[in-house]
Amino acid sequence: MRPGYRDDPSGPAPDISSRALMWGPANFTGMPPRRLLLEGILLGAGLSVLIVAGAVAGALTGHRLPALVAGIMFALGTAAYLFFTHAGRVLLTAVALLGAVLSWWVPRVTAEAVLAERGETRSVVVTEVHEHRYEGRDYVKNSCTTELPDGTPVEAEAWRSCTLATEPGDRLSMVFDPQGVFAPTDRVLPGSAAEAAWRPAGLALLLAAVCCVAVVRSQP
Repeated sequence: MRPGYRDDPSGPAPDISSRALMWGPANFTGMPPRRLLLEGILLGAGLSVLIVAGAVAGALTGHRLPALVAGIMFALGTAAYLFFTHAGRVLLTAVALLGAVLSWWVPRVTAEAVLAERGETRSVVVTEVHEHRYEGRDYVKNSCTTELPDGTPVEAEAWRSCTLATEPGDRLSMVFDPQGVFAPTDRVLPGSAAEAAWRPAGLALLLAAVCCVAVVRSQP
């Protein structure tokens, strides 16, 4: 019997089999082998860095959809690798889902971070008000098409500041990217890039940790 491993054939086989399928076949006591721990850290950190770096680059260059697809493929590829190494189904599913969410979330946060750092608040004029009725919830929301005071149309609609009382000719405030990389918005932005980034950074760390645990628990 290998040191640090339990070998008890009289144990409840169905319970062990179910646990192994859902959470991985690991059955050692104490610290996991260093090889597995190192592999888990490298795989988890590498996946998180690839997804975040790709999503940020895609947002900054205007290639958001290819970056999203690439991030999801990275997550699914890692989940497939974990599947063939007998990782627990719960853990490899979590890796795929967390990776997909991170790929979708990071570009939005990147836009908020950039606008928080270099955005310029400008006054816009409402040209048209659109009413949105949500059937079954008795809820109405307006969105506004706007233009700059010089008549230049604004590419994005205003939602948050476009209330039921807003009318054409009213003035609203929107934040613009002076470099034109990101669309203007009237959303409430974070105070700084760091404030915008801490939540997706936490999700990236969670993804790396779950991936590491999946690798460690994939070996009996």
